[in-house]
Amino acid sequence: MAEGAALRAVRGCLAAFPREARELGWPESIPYLDRPPSPLEFYREWVSPNKPCVIRNAINHWPALKKWTSAYLREVVGPKVVSVAVTPNGYADAVFQDRFVMPEERQMPFRDFLDIVEKKVTSPNVFYVQKQCSNLTEEFPELVCDVQPDIPWMSEALELYQPATYHISEDGSFEIVDEKTAEKVPWIPLDPLKPDLELYPEYAQAKPLQCTVKAVNYWYDMEYDIKYSYYQLLDSLTKAVQMP
Repeated sequence: MAEGAALRAVRGCLAAFPREARELGWPESIPYLDRPPSPLEFYREWVSPNKPCVIRNAINHWPALKKWTSAYLREVVGPKVVSVAVTPNGYADAVFQDRFVMPEERQMPFRDFLDIVEKKVTSPNVFYVQKQCSNLTEEFPELVCDVQPDIPWMSEALELYQPATYHISEDGSFEIVDEKTAEKVPWIPLDPLKPDLELYPEYAQAKPLQCTVKAVNYWYDMEYDIKYSYYQLLDSLTKAVQMP
């Protein structure tokens, strides 16, 4: 009986966990922003807590919004052979019949792809042009001039730095050597001991947390939100299992 009661308690904890996690850190619906946020707002409200949002009016000034008609694309890149993904149902990079299936990739002139999109040529399959690592820059450099090279407020919020490593020279001095094969690192270059409040005025509102860490201690900079929910789940599960 005790084991059955503990199992029911564990199931109750597991059933409550998704609701509690949503209440703490997830909205009921995707928020819409009517203007681009500031870099600080974007990072603080959306990137850091890992929350989704839809940002309107962020690229209204891009020429592509008016220029990229079928006629324009046929003229500029129509003859060009590009990579086209093809699937029987539009689903790829997904599990299907116990397999993780990738799309078939075909090479064809872009105008032939447009013929399929505009239903001038019929096909039972689904064709689309997309690559996760941006085929715009790789396969359509002719169109890059119609878009902004970056989104400034996003670039500032997600500022990337070249990874490097200190190396000591024969004379004992240190030099900085780039790790050319490593991905760039997002970071806010603020010295918490000597903050530049002209560059980061909002940091004046920061309140430091102080603690003493000894050699045998383990320090974990806990992110609250979802991780706190997870801790609460483990705590409730532990108490449930320990029921008499």
